[in-house]
Amino acid sequence: SDPPPPPFSSTNSLTSVLKVMAVAAIAFLGGLILNVMPCVLPVLSIKLASVLSATGQSRQVTRNGFLFAALGVLAFVWTLAAALLALKWIGVSVGWGVQFQNPVFVTLMFMVIAVFAANLFGAFEISLPASMKNGLGAGSAKSGYVADFGTGLLAALLATPCSAPLLGTAITFALAGTPLDVMAIFTALGLGLA
Repeated sequence: SDPPPPPFSSTNSLTSVLKVMAVAAIAFLGGLILNVMPCVLPVLSIKLASVLSATGQSRQVTRNGFLFAALGVLAFVWTLAAALLALKWIGVSVGWGVQFQNPVFVTLMFMVIAVFAANLFGAFEISLPASMKNGLGAGSAKSGYVADFGTGLLAALLATPCSAPLLGTAITFALAGTPLDVMAIFTALGLGLA
C-alpha cells in the first residue's frame, strides 16, 4: 500500500526580493560602520595621506584613485563570497565565526600571529625586492592606480576580522540563502566599506 501523505506541504523557499534588499541595506550600513572600526581606520588614514601628498594631480586622477580603491574593496569581497560559495558547493558547513571552534584553525591562527609578533620584536625581517617596493610604494611615480587598488584590497582584508554591528545578521542571512543572495549581500557590504 502507499504511504500516507505528509501532514505538511513543502513550499519553495525562494527569498523575496524585498527581504534581500532589506538585508542588503543592513549589510551596506554594516560596511559603512566598518570604516570606523579599529581594523580599517589606519588604512583610511594611509589613503588620506596619499591624497594629501599628491601634488600636481588633477581632480579626475584623484577621483579615479578613489574608484580604484573601491574596486579593490569590491574585488576582495567578491573573492571572499566566491570562496564561501565554493566551500558550500563542495559540502563544507559555512557559518559566521564557526572556524574559531576548529582547533586546527585556531592553532594555525596562533602560529601566524606568533610569526608576526616575532617579526615585530625584531627576530627576523621579510624584505621585498627593490623593484617591488618601488612599484607598490604610494609615493612612486609608477604606483598610480595599482597602489590605490592595493589600498582597497588591504582595507577589505583588514576588515575581515571585525564584526560591525548588523554585519553578522546580514552575512548569516546570505550564507543561508542562494548564491545570488550571497553575491548581492556581499556586494552591498563591499559598497558600504568602499
